[in-house]
Amino acid sequence: MPFLRGEISPPGDKSVTHRALLFSSLVKGRVHIEHALLSGDTRSTAKALAKLGLSLNIDDQGAAATIDVVSPGYRHLKEQSFDLSFDCGNSGTTIRLLSGLCAGLKGTFRFDGDASLRRRDMTRVLNPLSEMGVKVDYQGADGHAPFTIHCGDKPLKAGNFPLQVSSAQVETALMLAALGGEQGETRVSTPYLVRDHSYRALAYLGAPISLDRDSRVYTIKPLLSELPARDFVVPGDISSAAFFLVAAAIMPGSELLLKNVGINPGRTLVLDTLRRMGASISAQNEREVCGEPVCDLLVHSTAPEKRLQGVKIEASQVPSGIDELPALALAFAFAEGTSLVEGALELKQKESDRLRLLTENLSNAGAMVVTTADGFVIEGRGGSNMKGGGLWNTALDHRLAMLGIIASLACEAPCLLEETESMAVSYPRFQLDLESVYRHM
Repeated sequence: MPFLRGEISPPGDKSVTHRALLFSSLVKGRVHIEHALLSGDTRSTAKALAKLGLSLNIDDQGAAATIDVVSPGYRHLKEQSFDLSFDCGNSGTTIRLLSGLCAGLKGTFRFDGDASLRRRDMTRVLNPLSEMGVKVDYQGADGHAPFTIHCGDKPLKAGNFPLQVSSAQVETALMLAALGGEQGETRVSTPYLVRDHSYRALAYLGAPISLDRDSRVYTIKPLLSELPARDFVVPGDISSAAFFLVAAAIMPGSELLLKNVGINPGRTLVLDTLRRMGASISAQNEREVCGEPVCDLLVHSTAPEKRLQGVKIEASQVPSGIDELPALALAFAFAEGTSLVEGALELKQKESDRLRLLTENLSNAGAMVVTTADGFVIEGRGGSNMKGGGLWNTALDHRLAMLGIIASLACEAPCLLEETESMAVSYPRFQLDLESVYRHM
């Protein structure tokens, strides 16, 4: 019977790496970034910054790379007139946040990506940017890449943007655009709590941004002088750690220590949910690094006589763990009782239609899954192993590929994975780290 034993350090947080790179453009001088994630997505961001004139020196260690960024200064960028094309690959974070950054500059900027990125909705970013004064042209289907933005003809207009969908990417794009304005205050808010990496990083750099935590309203003033350069240390990615947290919780005999994991309050759904289900997870060595809360997480498998219990995840909770829902779904399948997820339509807007593929794959592996209008219901098997052996489609989605590998270990028979190469998007060393803690009795 397989189990996990030992310790690993998850790769650098993808979201924080993107932001450390992009926010380097706001300073003048050298920004040293440690434990960065160098993956397909973050490479897209790095290449875009090089096109804007920033110099990057990368020590390629994959999941724990060191990157030195030298920026000519934000005011220097604003004085230029650009005519650039960006290939954002598979990265929704790159295309959305970069659109916000370029909105405050001058010139013409063309954005495109792979087939998966072209299917993702861009209107939630581009519509408010249009309200601020950015001209948008679509070269393909309206609301989707490829598109072109024309910036700098007139100063960006400040405004109030109460977002209808809780999205940290949209929120950040508008923050960056607002920093590029000339006058006035811009306010951005979301209906539910989301990760606040951008606010923490911008505040750490000294940007003119404030937050009313009770109302979740950010107030951003134009950045009229350059920020001083500061170094970043990127925490471990809880989205990557989630697969190991779930695996250790459902595989008897497991004891796993996950080192240096970021526990941003807008991203703790996987921890909160597993603990509600009865999993043993303790936080050790809690501290703050460059504005981000970080700790070591020790997880034990649940004793056979104390099975995980089914839970309900409401729509208001989903934004704090949308990327971790696939991993949690596997835990639901091994729990006792019914688990229900509501308000998860955002899963359809990821690198794949995760809502459909997740439920289809779990069903093929023997789980009892029913799709609802905006989520799914799973009838847990009470700790009994699922049969596995079924087809597991990934649609080149990195999180579905990693989940398929964990499901293969936990099920009676391995699943038939479509591919695993897509894991390089967020966790190039996933299989190596898994092999280092995999045990069999």
